[in-house]
Amino acid sequence: MLSMLRNATKGWVAKTLLVLLVASFAVWGVSGSMLQSSGSSVISVGDTNVGQVEYRLAYDRQLDQVQRQIGSRITREQADSFGVGTNVLTQLVSGALLDESANDMGLSLSKDKLATMIGEDASFRDATGQFSRAQLQQVLRSVGMREDEYIQTRKAVAVRNQIIEGTAGEISLPDAYWKLLGKFQSEERKFEFVELTDKDIAPIADPTDDALKTYYEANLENYMAPEFRKLNIVTLQASDIADEAAVTKEEIEADYEARKAGFSSAEKRTIEQLVFTDPAKADAAVEALNSGKTFDEIVASEGKTAADIALGTLAKDAIPDTKIADAVFALEPNQPSELVDGLFGKVLLRVTAIEAGETKPLSEVEAEIRKAIALTTAANDIFETHDKLEDERAAGEPLANAAEAANLKMRIVEAVDRTSRDPEGNIINDLPQSRELLAAAFDTDEGVEADPISLGTNGFVWFEVAGITAERQKTFEEVLDNVKSDWLAEETSKAVEALAESVRGKVASGEAFNAVIYELLPFVENAPLRIAQQTPAVKRNGTAIGLPQQAISSGFNIPKGDAIIVPGESGTSRIVAMVSDVQAGETTSITDEEKTQFNTLLSDDVVNQLIARIQQDQNVEINRQAIEAALSYNSGY
Repeated sequence: MLSMLRNATKGWVAKTLLVLLVASFAVWGVSGSMLQSSGSSVISVGDTNVGQVEYRLAYDRQLDQVQRQIGSRITREQADSFGVGTNVLTQLVSGALLDESANDMGLSLSKDKLATMIGEDASFRDATGQFSRAQLQQVLRSVGMREDEYIQTRKAVAVRNQIIEGTAGEISLPDAYWKLLGKFQSEERKFEFVELTDKDIAPIADPTDDALKTYYEANLENYMAPEFRKLNIVTLQASDIADEAAVTKEEIEADYEARKAGFSSAEKRTIEQLVFTDPAKADAAVEALNSGKTFDEIVASEGKTAADIALGTLAKDAIPDTKIADAVFALEPNQPSELVDGLFGKVLLRVTAIEAGETKPLSEVEAEIRKAIALTTAANDIFETHDKLEDERAAGEPLANAAEAANLKMRIVEAVDRTSRDPEGNIINDLPQSRELLAAAFDTDEGVEADPISLGTNGFVWFEVAGITAERQKTFEEVLDNVKSDWLAEETSKAVEALAESVRGKVASGEAFNAVIYELLPFVENAPLRIAQQTPAVKRNGTAIGLPQQAISSGFNIPKGDAIIVPGESGTSRIVAMVSDVQAGETTSITDEEKTQFNTLLSDDVVNQLIARIQQDQNVEINRQAIEAALSYNSGY
């Protein structure tokens, strides 16, 4: 929110309407009566209120942003897991607090100043560069905003900015900070490290039944059977209603004739091409051919090989030079051509092989044509079938009967969970529009008639929830193998962790790393001697082969000689890393881009503190029922 908040402080000098809309709606919302909303306010701060319509607009925009980022539609529950609702509420509360603070301080904006700001907006200038009322109205219409709404929005953002700019508009970090930052960023460290795995510990003894039961009881949440739903599914696509038997012989013949070129393959020839850039050499080559030399001898005399003159096996229309194409397709096999004036010089040609073109007979492609015609006809009938099925449902028929009346088949999925898995854990990978279908199915009660889901331009899918198997706790006997596997993994991890802590403690106390490795790690006969790996000097954001970034980052927070433990590549492995050398950083210059970034973060923090301070003096009321009502306006949730 802070970065968007910072953007809002510059909204009144924005160059485009989009920046203004982000500053006013997507970031802050517009409090008060700019948008008339029915029912209770979602947020109330003193005399400032945020209505349901305003909340929904902000929610829609954040939801749309998330969906564009992940490339798919998401459900209300998924949106909540992404924090959409929390972010929107935080942003709107912040805007309302600033508005109420502005009201308390009596801040406002003159009509002349507001008119000047609007007139300076490049979005509303015509071809002459002057402000145009008609251009303003056209831009506002394109985004669905009335003129009075825009004016109030612009005024609200400008008034808020009086508070924000006065608080953090010119704030910046001192030169001393940049010097310290330069030293901080240029500091380098060297590390010694070793990775410990389950091979470095004694084998874990098999657990007793009591130990497994105790582990099971302590981790019940890991052994839950998910909720399953039985679904009746009817899919309507062209392939579902295509009637190949209805396609006539006359239709097939007509389509064949119309698309005959698509069933034909052109003649192709394997071509050799000897190009002469010197006309005199070309004439000499022709004389040599006429005197009895072979084409291959002429090629060799030019210092060329067969690979050098190979043009490829091509159809006539694939040869860009029409003169060469005409000459090639007039030649007999292995017969050199006369000199041809090609695009890049005089050319001698030879055809070494000919692939005859052919047209597939109707009998060979009849089934393919029949199917294509049936699918095309069916595609035109999809909406008619859709309406027929919907009419049956409107008359009270269950989905099975409605599908039968529309000549569609109903598929029964006996059990599927939210992740498209069956009770055995296998993924059911042929569900139509599976993500959207399952999201809707798990948001629909048994026996409820749900709306069909669009398959884009390809058709529709209907579903009904025919049964619900609630989430349940799996019994110990059901998950015995999993419990044992999990127990062993945990005990192995604990043992490796304990070994790692022993290594870390000894190294941190000053013992030589390699001596500790020799003492604590098992000796493996015929294996290379285990020693600590060493890294070159690295900076905080640097990398080193074999050492995770987490170890480097953590290693910059401990003194020389100290050691840390971080996870290794596998789930149970651990890496013990010691800081073996510290090279103090030198003062380095900080780029203007970095300064802008840090100054912006500082401004964001100040603004955040400002809003938190304002909130201490205000009573913020949030109406959760109004939020639910606001979201229920949109059936897409």
